Amino acid sequence: MPNNNLAFPSPQEEPQTPGGEHSAPPAEGAKEALPGEVLTPALPGASTLAGYDDIKWPQGVEPAPEVLQDFKQLAQELNLPAQTAQKLVDWECSRAQALGQTYESQHQQLLQNWAQASKEMLGPQYQEQMELAVRAADKFGGEPLRQLLEETGLGNHPVIVKTFCQIGRATAEDCSLGGKESSLSADKTFAEALYGSN
Repeated sequence: MPNNNLAFPSPQEEPQTPGGEHSAPPAEGAKEALPGEVLTPALPGASTLAGYDDIKWPQGVEPAPEVLQDFKQLAQELNLPAQTAQKLVDWECSRAQALGQTYESQHQQLLQNWAQASKEMLGPQYQEQMELAVRAADKFGGEPLRQLLEETGLGNHPVIVKTFCQIGRATAEDCSLGGKESSLSADKTFAEALYGSN
């Protein structure tokens, strides 16, 4: 007759995991997994938030406090050693610098294209028309306009140049160009005449 008695472990026996190994109590301060959650084991050398305080940023780069805090928390969640986090910072700063240089190069090329298009638009009367445009811009816009055109680079844009040329022609009688030597050189753009070349 089969034995129907159930065997219970004695109090001295430790419960075993299905793999047959003894289960160890969680380490002090260790996070316990929620049902269905898989915890990533900490990598050797993984840092606490305070461990990322020594990360160095390139000269002139000062991340916003909230951005820095987010980065530290993400690095900790990924169990990144401080040395690895530093490499990520170096890579991101290098990438951002390269993107900035690319943008600046493209922007300068755009300004040159605008200036060339303005010269082609005005043709042989370029110098005379530019003198009218600069005087009109100075008369009606003054320093605030100079600052705006300098900051945006729009002083080279054909639409801006054409607009101030038309304003200058419409108010030519007030410009008193007759008998006055032009201060505009043949190769100077509208933007350069307004606020100087950099």
